[in-house]
Amino acid sequence: MAKFLSPLLRGKQRIDIPPVVIIGLGRFGGSLAHELTRNGVEVLGIDADERLVREYAPQLTDAVIADATDPEALRQLGVHEVERAVIAVGTALEASILTASNLVDLGVPDIWAKADSESHARILQRLGIHHVIRPEHDTGRRVAHLLGGRFQDFAELAENYGVIKMVPPRPLLDGPLDGERLWEKHHVQVVSVRSGGGTWRPFVQGQELSQSNLIVMAGAPDDLERFSQL
Repeated sequence: MAKFLSPLLRGKQRIDIPPVVIIGLGRFGGSLAHELTRNGVEVLGIDADERLVREYAPQLTDAVIADATDPEALRQLGVHEVERAVIAVGTALEASILTASNLVDLGVPDIWAKADSESHARILQRLGIHHVIRPEHDTGRRVAHLLGGRFQDFAELAENYGVIKMVPPRPLLDGPLDGERLWEKHHVQVVSVRSGGGTWRPFVQGQELSQSNLIVMAGAPDDLERFSQL
């Protein structure tokens, strides 16, 4: 595994984590691998599709053609030596499950895996996968909150708690803002404010907002939706 490490990337590393193996270089896996590499993380990409490996090889630390359902192939690549691996295979259920089983057997300490359904996610969890990702599901929830046009962005950080980016709604434009009263009355809070010049700063108690600002607010998604409609 040490053969694919690049000292050049270490000098510009912004996401400070050890090398990562990504199995599956489709849209999700390829995008993840590219973003990690762009931020200085060593990435070994693995896929059985020669075309995908050729496409992503110039962007990654290394990319190889291999069958991840074969435990010996993974061992020869040194996958058992890494701390983190991501299974980005979703639609091929059998391949995802076999690959997950192989990584668990190899003792990889931190395994992430993409699931395309609730049943797929349950199987992966029972196999011992540490983190199950459902990107399509999460994206669907995000887009649902953006369709109304009031939010410019939405992210759910935990169960029943999220953050939004938006232009300040009318109730926040009536003079100095009392953050504590806002929380008591509406169960939402202003976290950060962007000035017209584009600089983001933490919200300050008593700050006055205008239509030229953008704000980040936090709270339960239902409370955020209700407040945005006032």
